[in-house]
Amino acid sequence: MRMTTRMMRMPLARQIFLVASIVLIVVTGALILSPVTISSPMTVRDSALIVGGLGVILLSIYLALRRLLAPLHRLAHAMGTIDPRYPDPDLRARIAPDDRDVEQLLEAFESMLDRFRLERLESDRRTAAAQEAERRSVAGEIHDELGQTLTALALQLDRAEMEPQHRELAQRTVARALGDVRGIARRLRPEGLDDLGLLNAMIALCRRVEEESGNTIHRDLRPPIPALDGDVELAIYRIAQEALTNAIRHAHADTITVSLGVDDGHLVLTVSDDGRGFVHLPDPDGGLSGMRERARLIRATFEMTSETRLGTTIRCSIPLESSAS
Repeated sequence: MRMTTRMMRMPLARQIFLVASIVLIVVTGALILSPVTISSPMTVRDSALIVGGLGVILLSIYLALRRLLAPLHRLAHAMGTIDPRYPDPDLRARIAPDDRDVEQLLEAFESMLDRFRLERLESDRRTAAAQEAERRSVAGEIHDELGQTLTALALQLDRAEMEPQHRELAQRTVARALGDVRGIARRLRPEGLDDLGLLNAMIALCRRVEEESGNTIHRDLRPPIPALDGDVELAIYRIAQEALTNAIRHAHADTITVSLGVDDGHLVLTVSDDGRGFVHLPDPDGGLSGMRERARLIRATFEMTSETRLGTTIRCSIPLESSAS
């Protein structure tokens, strides 16, 4: 075993040469020590011995090379299957724990993955920031322009000459449309996050969702919440918002619990419900994927557990040392 490990630390070319040499030496020694003789002209028996010996040599070299090159095949397979967005802590142990040449290739591959992850992370952060800026712009336009138009329409209805029952019906329709517009604007732009902070914004979110849906939402928001980067606060808010929406629209939950607090150097957000759970696997491009992607952008761990008819729990844990403002 020690000799095999020492051999694996050699360069790959030297390993191949050493294996071929060992095979040839063993076969030559066997021929020298064996009582086999070859006559001239060769008989069928002599030809069979030569062909058989050559076959043994080639088979031995093939099996040895296959064993030596196995880490390269594992590395090629990993290159085609690994998700470059997420690190694989067991990659080195699975591919080449002892092979020096393959280890150098693996180091170069891991270095390339690290550069790709950093570049992808920065690109995704810029994309997310641009999307949030666009959301804020659209929310402002909806609230200011469309909201003002509906308000003006409501005032005109007050002065319009029409049957009282028709006026009341039209006013209710306009009021409902105005409420929908304000609700869309609030969902597009986190209410109070910039001015009131994450904790108060979470309280406002839970209250609004509770009023709009009629569901019971328990809040377990434990101050103090440390100062965080704006991107981190926004990601936490959006994950909680998406989790609440999923629990109401898809899980048909009656009761939802939202928890936020510091635990062992991490800020932990948990949203759990008593809904129907995942009957089928979730859509890979749905809300769950969006929450996982937001967690990745702030270097947080994201976990989802679900049991059919027993509910779903979303947990997002953010290390505080990398998220403080």
